[in-house]
Amino acid sequence: MKIAVLTTGRQDWGILTSTCERLRADQRFDLQLLVGGMHLSEAHGSTVDDIVAAGFEIEARMPWLDGGASASVQMGRAIALLGERFERHRPDALLLVGDRFETAAAALSAAVAGIPVIHLHGGEETAGAFDDALRHAVTKLSHLHLVSHEQHRARVIAMGEDPGAVFVVGAPGLDQLHRPDLPDRGALESFLGLELQPPVVVVTVHPETLATESAAAGEAVCAAMDEVDATYVITLPNVDPGHEKLRASMTRAGDGPRRVAVEALGAARYAGLLGLADAALGNSSSALIEAPAVGLPAVNVGDRQKGRVRGANVIDVASDVEAVAQALRTALSPEFRAKVASQPGPFGDGRASEQIVDILANWKPPNPPRKPPILIPFD
Repeated sequence: MKIAVLTTGRQDWGILTSTCERLRADQRFDLQLLVGGMHLSEAHGSTVDDIVAAGFEIEARMPWLDGGASASVQMGRAIALLGERFERHRPDALLLVGDRFETAAAALSAAVAGIPVIHLHGGEETAGAFDDALRHAVTKLSHLHLVSHEQHRARVIAMGEDPGAVFVVGAPGLDQLHRPDLPDRGALESFLGLELQPPVVVVTVHPETLATESAAAGEAVCAAMDEVDATYVITLPNVDPGHEKLRASMTRAGDGPRRVAVEALGAARYAGLLGLADAALGNSSSALIEAPAVGLPAVNVGDRQKGRVRGANVIDVASDVEAVAQALRTALSPEFRAKVASQPGPFGDGRASEQIVDILANWKPPNPPRKPPILIPFD
């Protein structure tokens, strides 16, 4: 089976890596890796180099990203590039993850070209970002749904999808956390040029795309960092609307003792960092999905992740300096860390990619890619 997999940046490659490795090694599948978006941007770390270094063959590079263009214009370019690709080269199915505008662009292009879509991480909710609408749109354009939690399965089915096509596999990004070859403290310190003296806090703040002031969370986080003594490793934001001001403030926040700001760590280094860190801070989904799997406390700031399933590791706070600082102190306390360490995460056991490949091996892509009637009861 020819399966095309789209990856658009560091935010999805860490999720997809283990699944792509299994697909590549399995003779039942022909993996066709499509790489676009931030991966191809020097300004965002040229993370395509990490994919090549991991031994993957890239089927196609798709440079739709233009730093001066709006998200809607970039989405249009992605639709055009992917549409041309699918007209010339037709996989048996397209595997997508999540909720970004590029993901929606790919799902639309595949639908028009008559290519079945496999969707990872559908059925989730993030009320503080327009990702919600994009994610649900991709769900309706997809034919096989591989979700991370029972609640998400219920939501996908409630949207009228066939229950027989919705499977709970957990979060594939957790598979990375259990690799035996993750970088150790010394390797991370060498890469970062910074001694990781405890406590170590991983900081990631992305724009709140539905907020009137998308930089509020970043401003609160930067100010709170000045109040809590720690080693801070800052990963810079994605390219969602409003990222320019946020990126500038987070870059400045990384300029100081015991601090560093990086464009991209790479999937393995990020997983290794989560494993040795003492807390996560910001509004990234990884603090809610991957962090609980390694018992990492997380301070979630603002509304970007509002609605997501949470583990015991998460402390939710508003974009207020004192509230963020106090929450971080709590997260770093021995009492809270002991509590988190004793609680299992809500998104599986780190074996999602194994389940995904098993499901795909027993799945016959619909041809033509019709879907069953909507199953929503109207009586």
